[in-house]
Amino acid sequence: MKFNLNVKKTFFAAAIFGLAFAPAFALDYGGAFSNYTRLKGKNFSNLKLDQVNDLSGWIKYWIPGQEKMYVAAEAIYEFEYDAAAKKSFNRVDIDLLKFSGTWNVAQRPLTVNAGRFIFADYTSLIMNQSCDGVWASCKLPSLSVSAYAGYTGLLNAVFVKMQSHPKEAFKYKTDKAYQLAQKYFVTAAGVSVPNLFGSHCALAQVLAAFKLDGKSFNRVYFTAGMNGPIWRSLYYSATATFGFQNYEGGDFGLTNLTKAMAAYYFDFMDLSVNAGFVYASGKNGPFKPFYGFTKIDAYDAFNEPQHTGVLKLTAGATVKPIAKVLAKLDAALVFDVMEKAKYKGFEWNVGADWQILSDAKVGASFLQYIDKDNKDLNKVQLALDGTITF
Repeated sequence: MKFNLNVKKTFFAAAIFGLAFAPAFALDYGGAFSNYTRLKGKNFSNLKLDQVNDLSGWIKYWIPGQEKMYVAAEAIYEFEYDAAAKKSFNRVDIDLLKFSGTWNVAQRPLTVNAGRFIFADYTSLIMNQSCDGVWASCKLPSLSVSAYAGYTGLLNAVFVKMQSHPKEAFKYKTDKAYQLAQKYFVTAAGVSVPNLFGSHCALAQVLAAFKLDGKSFNRVYFTAGMNGPIWRSLYYSATATFGFQNYEGGDFGLTNLTKAMAAYYFDFMDLSVNAGFVYASGKNGPFKPFYGFTKIDAYDAFNEPQHTGVLKLTAGATVKPIAKVLAKLDAALVFDVMEKAKYKGFEWNVGADWQILSDAKVGASFLQYIDKDNKDLNKVQLALDGTITF
C-alpha cells in the first residue's frame, strides 16, 4: 500500500524532536484509512457482503548528515466481515520495516535496502510480496545489476500467501491476527540493459526459492525479456521464464511462463489500449505444470486459480474522461491447457477511480467471470473502495 510521502513535517514533530536533531532533522509520517466493500457471489441472486477496513500508519526518518539514507516503517490493522462465512476477522501486520542507503562506489551509485519490504521478480507474476531480506543494485555505464536474498518465515501468513505443491497445502488459522508463514529462503540476481539498441531494454534474472520446513519444494526460475517502442506511441513488453522445480527429491521438471503485451497511447484524454497474453505451462510437450512462488490469481474464477496450466488472452483500455477520473475496461478469454487446450471461460471488468483531493480517493468496479462448463466457478463482484490519507 502506498501513501503520499509529502504528508508533512509538522509543528509537533519539530517541537518534540527539533532540539535533538536541529539542523539535519527530517521526519515524515502519516497514515490512511481505507474502505473495501464487496458484494460477491457465483451469480446475482446470491451476492454476499465482504467488508474490509484498514487503518495504517507509516514513518520515514532521514538519517542526519546522510542525504541518501533513511529508515522507514509501516504497520496496518485490518478488520473484515465476511457475510458468506458469517465471521469477522481482526488482523495486524508490519508490512514495511527497512533501512535504505545509496553510496558512490568507484563513482557508481550502489543502493542497498535491508529489512522487510516488497520484492517482485521481473514478470511480477512469480514473486510479488513482502519479504525479510537484503536487496542491492548498482548502476554501471551501460547496464544495471541487482541481487536479493530473503527469508519468509517471520511474515504474517494471513497477509502473505505463497504457493504450495498441490500435494501439500499450507494450513493456518484464519481467526488469528498474526500467524507465521511458510519458511523459504529466496535469492535472486538480475541484469538490465536500458539501451541495448535504440530505446529497447533487455533484462535477465534468476530467482530461486528453497523450502526450509516440511516436505521440500524447491524452484528455480530463469527469466529473459525485452521492452520498448515499436512505432510512434506503440510500445511492447515481453518475458519468457523457464523454471525447474523439485518436490521431495524427485526429478526436476521443466516449466514455462510466457507473457507479452502491446499498448498504444493516444493524446486524446490519456487514452490507452492494450492487448496481450499470459501462458503458464501444464503438461504440454516437454513442460510440467508451472507453479509460481507468491499466490497470484490468474483469472477471476470463484476458486481463485493460480498460474498453472492456463492461457489467458487479454484486451483492455484506460481513459481519463475528466480531470482526476481514470476509467478502465478489461476483458479476457481463458483456456485450460493443463493437458489439451480447451476453452475455459470469459471474464470482464469495468471500473473508475476518482482522485477527489490529493488525500482522498474513491473507486467503483464490476467484474464477472463466466465458466464454460462449471457454474460453481462463476463469479460476480460489485466493489466500492475509498482511501483517506492524513
